[in-house]
Amino acid sequence: MAETNSNQNRTNKEHTPLENQGEESQGIYNLIRLKEHGKSSRSRALRLRPNDVIVAIDSIEFNGDIQEFVDRLATEEADEWLLTIYRDTIFFEIFVRGPIGGTLEFCSFEETEKIRNEFKQHKVYDRSSYKIYEILRDIHRKCDVIDTSYSFMAVLCPPIWLLQNRMWEPLVAIISVYLITFNVSLSLFILAIILVGIYFRKGQVTLRRSYGLFQDRQVWAILAATNEKRVQEICRSFDPKCKFEHSLVGPSEDQIIKKAQPKRRSGLVAPY
Repeated sequence: MAETNSNQNRTNKEHTPLENQGEESQGIYNLIRLKEHGKSSRSRALRLRPNDVIVAIDSIEFNGDIQEFVDRLATEEADEWLLTIYRDTIFFEIFVRGPIGGTLEFCSFEETEKIRNEFKQHKVYDRSSYKIYEILRDIHRKCDVIDTSYSFMAVLCPPIWLLQNRMWEPLVAIISVYLITFNVSLSLFILAIILVGIYFRKGQVTLRRSYGLFQDRQVWAILAATNEKRVQEICRSFDPKCKFEHSLVGPSEDQIIKKAQPKRRSGLVAPY
């Protein structure tokens, strides 16, 4: 009987994929990656890409199987989970609520070992240290980084908040409302301040996003980071040619090439 069980275990091991031998028996699997998006999966809304690898959940490396990963995100232990993603040699974080959807698959053993070794050098901070940033980009690769965290300045003094975010058209509209109501009556002016403050309290992120769409920019990436400089670093690693109005990471690749090219001098060419 013991010999029969031993033979059965040996047969099961032979049918186990080579890259998982010796690991699956200990409950450790290869890393999981996104194979493709579903028709309406959350992975598309999160701006993930096929071949993105899920490395860790809340800073702890994930070594379970695919079903365990889906079940983990579906639990109600937390309102949101901090996922560490690996893409093209770069680690970055995102917040998710519930399963990401899409089709998932295991990485190869060699790729898993490579990513795990690199992950040891990547620092993940406490979840409370991260903010959610949305990056909007136009066809010229000009990016606008939106901090989606709540801003008291937007409620207390909308014109200053609009000025800080360089939203000129809404700024002109709000100042016009203030001037018109002030000239009509003081009570109407105070009512306008209150109503505008309520609107900005509830819709400040939507307003920033809408203004980006007004400038022909689309949501390109959604990241979790501790500050805007880190966001720009990640974006620059995704696309070395992306540009920022107030760059914290220096000029883009094409801007450097353009500066390095000699300037052509205008003038008449001397006849031979």
